[in-house]
Amino acid sequence: MNNECVIGIDIGGTNIRIGRTDENDQLVDFERVSSKETFKDGNISESLTEVLKNYLDKYCKNVQVKQIAIGIPATLSSDRKQILQVPNIKGMDGLFLGKELEENLGIPVVLEKDVNMLYYWDKYDKKLSDEGVGIGVYIGTGVGNAIFINGKPLAGKDGVAGELGHIPMIGGTSQCGCGNLGCSECYASGWKLVELKEEYYPDVDMNDLFVKKSNDTVLKNFVDNIACVACTEINILNPDSIIFGGGVINMKGFPKDYLEERLYVHARKPYPAESLEIQYSEDKVDNGVKGAIIFAKTLLEK
Repeated sequence: MNNECVIGIDIGGTNIRIGRTDENDQLVDFERVSSKETFKDGNISESLTEVLKNYLDKYCKNVQVKQIAIGIPATLSSDRKQILQVPNIKGMDGLFLGKELEENLGIPVVLEKDVNMLYYWDKYDKKLSDEGVGIGVYIGTGVGNAIFINGKPLAGKDGVAGELGHIPMIGGTSQCGCGNLGCSECYASGWKLVELKEEYYPDVDMNDLFVKKSNDTVLKNFVDNIACVACTEINILNPDSIIFGGGVINMKGFPKDYLEERLYVHARKPYPAESLEIQYSEDKVDNGVKGAIIFAKTLLEK
């Protein structure tokens, strides 16, 4: 029997999701705890240490934890040691969270952007090759973006490559949460969709928005905005594969055919327009945890 495991963690603004591998490398002991409740006092490292100690006591008493991998909804330093900026969780900015957790738990801890953890899982699930360029565009509350080159995430000089949600839109004047004006996230994100729903469709349930109104000009323009944002990256990188995911893309009735039609319109002709390889991620609650586990195992195999 294999008495070793790795733990994957997906930290979000609402929930912290945790799971580990069993002797067959399958995800087991998946749990969710409230982010707001956990971090309410602002002591991030101490609070997360307590959550992990409880998890270890419950599930890992007779198991050696080889590594803990954590997906963070944040920008991270290029060496992935320091959290630079987190928009939705106060008290995380500037933390060397991995180092502090290692000292508290005595277990190696690694960090990565949460969107890259999602892509690690999708790459595995879709059986995508490590060779070449793969991108993931995840439209949730904001615009998440993963860029993988030969199987590894692109970090950039400062660690903040792939901020697709903060590409400036020509003529854009809307205020973004990052402080800039006219970021693409202001026009092609979940929070923008909520604004459109409240302004134009106040009597329509959010879950039925695309089912009932996908042919309306307002929503067609919104989907076109997503295509424009994605094609900014597609036309620069000419990727081998493209994955779309996130809560908005997985909404009931979301017009994927129209999205692909607009992607073709905005992509450079003849290529990459003629060679777009598009797949869709299934929006499951444990995707980030499973991706974190794959990331941890990848590091351990080096």
